[in-house]
Amino acid sequence: MAFFAPVYEQLMPVMNELLLAYSSLHRLSGSEDAEHAASLLVNLLRSHGLEARLEKCPLLLSDPITGSLTLTDFPDWQCQAKTRSFSAHCPQGVGAALYYDAQSTLARTDLEWQAWAQQVEGKIVVADQGFEDYVQRLDAARAVGLVHIWTSAETALHEETVGPIWGTPTLEDAQRYPRLPVISINQRDGQRLLNTMTHTRLPVRAELRTELARHVRTCSLPVVEIAGQSDEFVLLSSHYDSWHEGVTDNATGNALCVAMAIHFQQQSAMLRRGLRIAWWPGHSNARYGGSTWYADNYRQQLGERCVAHINVDSPGCLNAVQVVINASGAESNSFLNQAVEVITGKPALRITPLGKGGDQSFWGSGVPLHFALREVPIEKTSDSPGSGGGWWWHTEEDTYDKVDLNILWRDCQIHAHWLSALLIEPSLPIDAVDYLENNRQALRQLQQRLDPEFSLEQIAQKLRDLQDPIAHLQHLSHSHPDRWQSILVRTVADLHRLRYSATDDFHYDLSYRGGAFPGFQPLAADLGQTTPETALMMQTQYRRQCDRALALLQKISDRLQK
Repeated sequence: MAFFAPVYEQLMPVMNELLLAYSSLHRLSGSEDAEHAASLLVNLLRSHGLEARLEKCPLLLSDPITGSLTLTDFPDWQCQAKTRSFSAHCPQGVGAALYYDAQSTLARTDLEWQAWAQQVEGKIVVADQGFEDYVQRLDAARAVGLVHIWTSAETALHEETVGPIWGTPTLEDAQRYPRLPVISINQRDGQRLLNTMTHTRLPVRAELRTELARHVRTCSLPVVEIAGQSDEFVLLSSHYDSWHEGVTDNATGNALCVAMAIHFQQQSAMLRRGLRIAWWPGHSNARYGGSTWYADNYRQQLGERCVAHINVDSPGCLNAVQVVINASGAESNSFLNQAVEVITGKPALRITPLGKGGDQSFWGSGVPLHFALREVPIEKTSDSPGSGGGWWWHTEEDTYDKVDLNILWRDCQIHAHWLSALLIEPSLPIDAVDYLENNRQALRQLQQRLDPEFSLEQIAQKLRDLQDPIAHLQHLSHSHPDRWQSILVRTVADLHRLRYSATDDFHYDLSYRGGAFPGFQPLAADLGQTTPETALMMQTQYRRQCDRALALLQKISDRLQK
């Protein structure tokens, strides 16, 4: 492979220019600052000879404005609070007694959930988590509101969302948005609140107020394309919207993508495949709305021509010295680690399956390779899931001083290595044999969590039957990629549909339906501890998901027998 290393003196000034420009902009999608950021990005690309354009996509946005918590019988008690995107808009306030759900982070049986629902009805619930599925349960149980106590010690309050819909909702999705207000408070204030509740004989009554702006806006989506010798392309993406300045989430990712555009434009004559780079809006306040819009509007191109999606989110973070790779599993581990080893001298700390997030909106699009670099500090002191584990994630403190330019350059070089192989080498770094075995192992682990009535043996047998045909196809593909690689790509794409999705190619799972084989994950329960109503629904889901899985595996088998 002819690899040309990126040049620090050429690219770092450009990246830093963008970081400094974005560090003064609050780029929440739909805002003037966000639109200015998109225009600035396109103009920067054009100034370096790239043909960048602005797509326009309408998005449903939910912008948090204010949130507050007051205690009726303790007028001097105060705390800072924030509401969550897609929380209910309750400017008039709602009042009720507080109820602390001390086991909110623990698993419950269906019967326990039924008893829980009676306890929280009519209450403002205080809990140590605020994930969307929990909010959905609170809503169904007719709770009045939620106070989420952040679980690590930083005092800064994190912006987040409780919207369960991936991207723009359909008409039927709208009823899933929460009808109760949700706020978050920090750990220190949470402990003060719990102490007040503990030392007060009567129930403590509280009032929640939330203000949000829910609206439709047409947002800009910058795109640049660098053509290759074939019509195949790699999709590199990052979200350019942010909470507040969002310099590490995700101005650093935007800057890295700009650097890759400039770098590979200079090598365009030698590219076998093209490079398409997109900067998404709507990641933060539209629940991955921009990437979902793109999947909806470019589905055929993605399915026929896109060979990989690399998402870039929060590189170059202060103290984030350890490299982690999140990958679909179809990628060769040696390919993923080689780039990291060349730059850092050692492999990634770990390679793990992709979770729910990171604009992974393309599971039904037929793309075979999906992966992303993540990074963590040596010692993690915050429960922050982003910004390299930094406590400043999704806060006003995500500013320029949280960037480490040396780490950003490390991450830039790693991406250049990955992209060079994908854009130039004839054979894609697909390891379908290992991916198949990983899926078999994940299915076995899932089976151990299911009631015996929900047997996955038929699916397991189908996966076993594919072992030799896929090994043979992979050998042919690596030897004669021009003839066999497209079949291997379609095979892996169908395995992705099985492992990462529970619905068809034209819809999206809820934002919290994660884990391997997500359509079966809700069945991980003891049927003896469920109501007849729940048991019937679980049995129905099991039958439909089995049929879907077997149909996908039969499709793969038929293809391999041709």
